[in-house]
Amino acid sequence: MSRLVKALGILVTAVSLAGSASSVSAEPAEIVIGAPNAMTGSFGEAGRRVVTGLQIAAEQINKDGGIKSMGGAKLKVVPVDTSDNPTQAASVTQRLINENGAKILVGANTSAMTLSVQIEAERAEIPLLTTSYADPIVQRGLKYTFKLPPLGSGLAELQMVYIKEMLKELKGQAPKRAAVFVGSDSASQSVLKATLELAGKYEFDIVSQISFQSGLTDPTQIVSAALQSKPDVVFLSSFTSDVILVTRALRAVNITVPVITGGGGVSTDTIGATLGKASENLMGIVCWNWDLPIDGVKPVLDGYKAMEPNAPFPPASETIGTGYSLGMVIRSALEKAGTADPKKLRETIASLEVAAPMPGGKIAFAENGQNKFIQPIMVGWIDGQLRTVWPKQYQAAKPKL
Repeated sequence: MSRLVKALGILVTAVSLAGSASSVSAEPAEIVIGAPNAMTGSFGEAGRRVVTGLQIAAEQINKDGGIKSMGGAKLKVVPVDTSDNPTQAASVTQRLINENGAKILVGANTSAMTLSVQIEAERAEIPLLTTSYADPIVQRGLKYTFKLPPLGSGLAELQMVYIKEMLKELKGQAPKRAAVFVGSDSASQSVLKATLELAGKYEFDIVSQISFQSGLTDPTQIVSAALQSKPDVVFLSSFTSDVILVTRALRAVNITVPVITGGGGVSTDTIGATLGKASENLMGIVCWNWDLPIDGVKPVLDGYKAMEPNAPFPPASETIGTGYSLGMVIRSALEKAGTADPKKLRETIASLEVAAPMPGGKIAFAENGQNKFIQPIMVGWIDGQLRTVWPKQYQAAKPKL
């Protein structure tokens, strides 16, 4: 009888252990974060930096014990290259979901690629966290997209507000005469439309207005127009290659006024390396910079230095910080949800308020997926480094105007 009792006890224990093992194995020991971003092409630098920031966050989370509510599950970032091709962006995203088993996506940095990726994310019901600016990303009624940066349409107004405030503070007089030069791409044309509509409100006299075919080879005509109109400030919106050509040409004819470019186009190491001294007073609106006087920035920089020891330092890329911050959102969502189920993650992300090393200090998303707490900053190239110049509470350096 005693042997029978012991046998039954062993059987019960075995069944119990099997049940426990089954419940533990229900969640993955490794959670795949798909990162469809431009790794090559015109936007490759910014896309690679998104992935780097995300990988820094994942590495720190894993070293800290992983996702504790899921038994220490580790994060695995799987990057794929969208390049500059929306069709490619869709296909690599499908592969991340169907073959790599991605539970959440971070990408695709450039707006055109994100508009393609988010369709695949919505179809698969996988959350997508994006660092892209374009307004339509949160205007399509899609439920699985969460957008970190501000609306692109607001950049034109921020440029005007910030440059007016800063120059009045530093020079005692706000700028009035503005030259506006924009490329033919849709984002730049949107900036042009907004700039023209808002010029009167902010007392700007548009003394020169030129649209040009994106992908410039000769900026002579643009420079001539600026030289003749004698602007106090130049608003320039186009691809990074165009920004480099136009800015270099402006400086070559001694037009040293601030050149303000929209979105993250100013925020690349390529700008500083290519323009050198000609980058002085090239400014733009971004979401993050390396010199922000806020808590949490140093671990990002330390992680970047360790991961990219041969890259320019300090880095001139906002997407390192935005990629990292989205990693913090993912950690909070997984910890709170206690599961990698994408539908439950989507519900959790929609209700989160997460501390992040960004201006504004936290991230939370409105019903349409737009981050509610973003505080854009103005950065400018000074002595070969990209520095935060406005608003005043975040100012790390003053431009040499």
